[in-house]
Amino acid sequence: MMTKIVLEDKGQDLLWLRVNEGGLVEEAGPFQNEIWKGSYIPIWLVCVGQLLPIHHYPHIIHGFLKYKVKSIKKEQ
Repeated sequence: MMTKIVLEDKGQDLLWLRVNEGGLVEEAGPFQNEIWKGSYIPIWLVCVGQLLPIHHYPHIIHGFLKYKVKSIKKEQ
């Protein structure tokens, strides 16, 4: 089971992430997939309307993206 997290659109290249049950980013889009793949997102902490918590070593260490979560949807 995957979770698709959609971020608010402020003109950035990253608008959505597909995260596995363990919290690892398996796919990101529409651009920069190779940059964000393998990042860790504690999906149980993700809430619509709040900043996205993410760990993307060495650039973001247990921090937040500056974009709010627009939607969270479970996918098969």
